[in-house]
Amino acid sequence: MSHLRKHHQKERAGSPLKNEITSSSSLQSNPPTIKSTRKISKKEPQHIFRRHISESSWTLWNWYRHLYWVGVLTTVLIPLTGLYFAFKIEIHPYTIYWSFFYYCLSSTCVIAGYHRLWAHRSFIASYPIQFFYAFFGASAGIGSIKWWASSHRAHHRYSDTEKDPHTIRKGFVYSHIGWMTLRPHPKVKNSMKECLGDDLIDNTLIDWQEKNYNELLILTGLMIPSFISGIFWNDYVGGLIFAGIIRGALVQHTTFTVNSLGHLIGTQPFDDKKSSRNNWFLSWLTFGEGNNNFHYEFSADFRNGIHWYDFDPVKFHLIILEKFKLVKNLYRASNSSINQCLLQHQQKLIDKRRAKLNWGVPIDQLPIISPEEFRKWAKDESHNRALIAVAGIVHDVTPFVDDHPGGIALIKTSIGKDATSAFNGAVYDHSTAAHNLLATMRIAVLSGGTEEIVWKQQQQENKDVPLKQDSTGQKIVRGGEQATIIKKPLRTAGAA
Repeated sequence: MSHLRKHHQKERAGSPLKNEITSSSSLQSNPPTIKSTRKISKKEPQHIFRRHISESSWTLWNWYRHLYWVGVLTTVLIPLTGLYFAFKIEIHPYTIYWSFFYYCLSSTCVIAGYHRLWAHRSFIASYPIQFFYAFFGASAGIGSIKWWASSHRAHHRYSDTEKDPHTIRKGFVYSHIGWMTLRPHPKVKNSMKECLGDDLIDNTLIDWQEKNYNELLILTGLMIPSFISGIFWNDYVGGLIFAGIIRGALVQHTTFTVNSLGHLIGTQPFDDKKSSRNNWFLSWLTFGEGNNNFHYEFSADFRNGIHWYDFDPVKFHLIILEKFKLVKNLYRASNSSINQCLLQHQQKLIDKRRAKLNWGVPIDQLPIISPEEFRKWAKDESHNRALIAVAGIVHDVTPFVDDHPGGIALIKTSIGKDATSAFNGAVYDHSTAAHNLLATMRIAVLSGGTEEIVWKQQQQENKDVPLKQDSTGQKIVRGGEQATIIKKPLRTAGAA
């Protein structure tokens, strides 16, 4: 039976000669296409993934694919067109006033509405105020509320990383306008989706503005500025160019400067872990958005600065609306939390400066010797060293003997002896500078009864071991050393 099964299998398979005849006849009737017979290794990828255009180099054949053409149109082409015609026409004086007023109105809607209300939820606004912000906020041409607020939240969450929509790490031009005109990496898109939140998704007004954004942009950004100028002083074209296009471009670029200059130039009084900076000039330029370093620490605060002289007209705008019950719950960070950040960063800067100074060899790195050894060293004339002990620490004051302000004779009386009492007031109560100078001359620690005192002193002097208590005995909590912070482990080659 097994022999018959093998015979049938051979017949089904056919002889080699029969296979060749069959294949040759089929070739004559149906010429086949040439196919590769190379076997695909299991280790080779079964699917080929195309790189995103943002990861590809610019060439003459793909440059147009790098561009986000809607952003190019609204932030580059239309403003350049307006700038061209601005030099071709005469401007009516009233159009200048109207353009400035409309610029202030647009900026307020972006800062108070887009930024502080929807991106950071710094207050609660009545529906008429929300509609006003959403309607005229579209005139800036920086995108819908949902898109802009989610991108700004992603910027805060992933600041200075590859997930940051306009990270300064890619340069000034990219953080200023490049992010609006280039196609973003999928990581950026995903980070924006993560930051949408239910408050942006389940909001009928925001949905309405997003669906009708293009129409609102044309209406509020071009038509209304032109019609107001034309109806009241017969300057339709001037209103379109100056109150419409030029005004919109100014709002865009003053907003963009917060992303670029606000991360490059200025001070960092609250923290320097991220690139955000305070810039008083930028506050005037951006209608009150210049204190970027403060804003990144207290992003929910409805203010953009803590001082009365910080230029922030939107802050006063919101305070006035609160008086009329049109907004409420203006969030204000506590003075205690603000001062804590200020003090912690000052301590951090002091620690950096302190580490650069010569405080002498750290006490815990000094050799320990017995009092007998100390006396033996002091009497050893072959070394010719002037050694004294102060507070259980041995110092070599040889280079300073001739320069001692109290005279050579006075310091020689303490050589080879414990000069703690004399140094701390019995003869002369030395200054802080004298104590600091003495620390640079330490060479050893005496064992015995003073050892415990010496080890307690290292926390007060050691530049590598920051102080844990201040001069009043209160515990110092430095920025980055809070109990809730877990240090991230270093990644190794084996940690994939």
